[in-house]
Amino acid sequence: MSSQEQILTFCHLCPGRCSRKATVENGKIIDFDRDLESGLPTEWCPPKKGAAVPDILNHPDRIKYPLKRKGAKGAGQWERISWDEALDTIAQRFSKIKEEDGPECVAFGLGEVKGLEFAFVQRFASVFGTPNVVTPGSI
Repeated sequence: MSSQEQILTFCHLCPGRCSRKATVENGKIIDFDRDLESGLPTEWCPPKKGAAVPDILNHPDRIKYPLKRKGAKGAGQWERISWDEALDTIAQRFSKIKEEDGPECVAFGLGEVKGLEFAFVQRFASVFGTPNVVTPGSI
């Protein structure tokens, strides 16, 4: 027997952060519609803008945990690894790049910046030692 519930949330697809109602069934979002009763901004958001959200979240090819390449590059072979191993690998590679080529050879890029994302990435870049943070507005 399936049960549905509605959860009030907001959309992450653009900086508008429109109010949304997520319909959840058996732990999966099956609908993501505008919340016109919330009193929060939604009127300028296209009604079907969030229609792809259930497909995006529930797609069988969506990566939900860290993967490490196994075999030759391009072979499409991957193995699941722990979050600790993934973060350690990334930290080691960043350290090696910083040591061999200097921190300024690294640029951190963001898509369309929302909320405090830019501040977090800018701080991370600053601690790493690079001034290079790129957004669509930088181009």
